[in-house]
Amino acid sequence: MEYVLSVLNEVNKSDDISIYVVGQYIIDRLLGISSNEIEIVIENGFIDAIDRVFQRLDFDNYTKEVRKEVVFLRNKEKNIEIRLIDLKNHVLRDHLQNRVITIDSMALPINLYNEVQHENIIDPYGGLKDLQGKKVRNNLEREDALEISNILKAVRLMSQYNFDMDGKFKDFIVENHGKIETSYSKNITDELFKILKMEKTYYYFKFLDQNLNIFQKIFPEISPMKEVGECKYHVVDVFKHSLYTMEILELIIYSDSYFEEHIRKVYKEHSKEEIALGHSRLEFIKLGAFFHDVGKPSAMKIDETGRTRFRGHEITGAEIIKDMAENLGLSIKERDLLYRLVAKHMIPLVLYKKNDVSGKTLYKMFKELGDDTLDVLLIALADIIATRKLLDPTEEMGKFKIHVEYIANNYLTRFKEVEDISHIITGKNVIKNFDLGEDVLINELIEEVRKAIYNGKIGTSKEAALKFIEGVL
Repeated sequence: MEYVLSVLNEVNKSDDISIYVVGQYIIDRLLGISSNEIEIVIENGFIDAIDRVFQRLDFDNYTKEVRKEVVFLRNKEKNIEIRLIDLKNHVLRDHLQNRVITIDSMALPINLYNEVQHENIIDPYGGLKDLQGKKVRNNLEREDALEISNILKAVRLMSQYNFDMDGKFKDFIVENHGKIETSYSKNITDELFKILKMEKTYYYFKFLDQNLNIFQKIFPEISPMKEVGECKYHVVDVFKHSLYTMEILELIIYSDSYFEEHIRKVYKEHSKEEIALGHSRLEFIKLGAFFHDVGKPSAMKIDETGRTRFRGHEITGAEIIKDMAENLGLSIKERDLLYRLVAKHMIPLVLYKKNDVSGKTLYKMFKELGDDTLDVLLIALADIIATRKLLDPTEEMGKFKIHVEYIANNYLTRFKEVEDISHIITGKNVIKNFDLGEDVLINELIEEVRKAIYNGKIGTSKEAALKFIEGVL
């Protein structure tokens, strides 16, 4: 980050270019936090400035995204994000006013990037005072403060720095609820996923709903979730259950002692996997947990005994997720992951009810879920606990944990070992050793070998695999 700022400072020395650091970088430096995001505004000569920055930085490791007047540069390896904003015909003060939130409306001349001190900061709306008071406040009661992306940004800053929202700002949002339009934009998705990165996401989702009354503006799907859900197994509606499921999931995943140590370490690394640019698997696990029952309102039926049932809710929910993912502008890979998490979340519970964790059953589950196995197990565990704890707070929850840990151990110590058996046997080995008919599919033979090793029927040698194939043929 230091090198990036020094490059920008060099570019700033041109007579016709003025560059400022704004927003989060200043907040982080004042709070003594290491920052990996930097937002830059450029007065005059934006194109020229960008060209000069590109000439000085090695961009082999950067991805570039152009969005209206903003150029996004991201370095995955160093976890750096740079946003370069073209002020066009505006001046800095106008831009700061448009940023809406006071602590986000501070600026620093780029030549003072190493001197982030109060006296050097341009602060027209009292951001420094609010930073000291740990408050998120709007700089003026303007209608653009009611844009969902700005409200989400305010809540994201609360979650990021553990700040409170100013009471007047909160009242302003609630009182003008009717003026807030349901909409989607890339900025909304960006802020939403930043909230999902934070601990206690469930708390801020609840805050958006209960304190600001705008969550349904972001996700209209939650309105019907509040109307259904109470049945034999649930004492609260789907929305409350979903929030509680997310809370349980976060308690589990951020705990250092909940799972066996080797499982905890695997989850820690697994959840860091980047699914798309800037979005890790953890955010999708949380989102999947929150929306795991989104299909219940459309799947609800009353049977002949008068009992409420939600058969197939996981499939109807997964279809709803498709539309939601499209509205959020998610990639196909992200959409498909969310779809699978919702569509498959019942599998571990079904196995628990059937008391079936046989090798054959688990192998089939692992083949079906693949890399998403651990995610589905985690969501299912949080779902079961969130359900049972409200039904009977005294019930022993350890049995559900044991069930999930047993499946996870089988996945990690048995299935993962046979996912790739090319070091044992390959299609070439099969062709070389056997005279196969045209109707014999080599991949199916390899799959049978994989199953046999998983179930302990044969050893992990080439000879054992060839002997097994000979018996099959």
